[in-house]
Amino acid sequence: MTEHTREARPRVLTARKHPVLNALIYRLLVRTALQSSFHAVLLLQRAPLPPDDVPLILYGNHSSWWDAYVPMALNEERWQRDGYVMVEETQLARYQFFRFCGGFSVDRHDLRKAMESLRYAVELLSSGTRRMLLIFPQGEIRANDQRPLGFHTGAARIALHVAEQRGQCWLYPMALRYEFIGEQKPYAFIRIAEPIRVHASEGYNARALTACMEQALTQTLDALREDVIAYRFADYERLLSGMWSINRLWDAIRGKPQIRRVGGI
Repeated sequence: MTEHTREARPRVLTARKHPVLNALIYRLLVRTALQSSFHAVLLLQRAPLPPDDVPLILYGNHSSWWDAYVPMALNEERWQRDGYVMVEETQLARYQFFRFCGGFSVDRHDLRKAMESLRYAVELLSSGTRRMLLIFPQGEIRANDQRPLGFHTGAARIALHVAEQRGQCWLYPMALRYEFIGEQKPYAFIRIAEPIRVHASEGYNARALTACMEQALTQTLDALREDVIAYRFADYERLLSGMWSINRLWDAIRGKPQIRRVGGI
């Protein structure tokens, strides 16, 4: 083995963002799947987005296969940021077309490759405007109500390095939940809380910031769960509408009035 080979940096499956292919994949694959599988996708956002020159990290709980599709809908339908997402290497290697949507790989079982992915994420967020990174700090799918959430420190490390380079980085807690509420198909819920604003001069360390992030998302998840239990949906907006339940279709065909919606949604 040569010296050059020994010193070679681990290979990351980098993003190959392409606006046309990104739009096609979203329209034909992601949005179609969401609309055919959910009655609706509902959003509650408590805070505005940062200025265009401030990098943004959207971090959420990871409880379902749908967890990448739903925030992509949020970005495409509302935020329209230049979005990227960290994806487990084994998954991205199998479905490489997601690289056209901003997907890049991470191998959490290989420290050198994981560190290279973190460096690549920092580079992405620091090298353009309106940049956004989607990340799931739990690192694996876990039950929605499991506590503690159990965050890894990678997202915090990225935010701290980005803040050093760009002056600041905003981290938005995103709670995701999927519930059947009176319809044939479930609802997907997104609740976005106030961001954690990380500035270069604040002196955070990765562990302290990770704890702050985990606490903020736990509170957001608990608030979303309470909204669902209480059918408290007045402040939620409809991000996407899906297919009607069969009873609603049948009543519409017969010209009958629709039955009352459970929870008013």
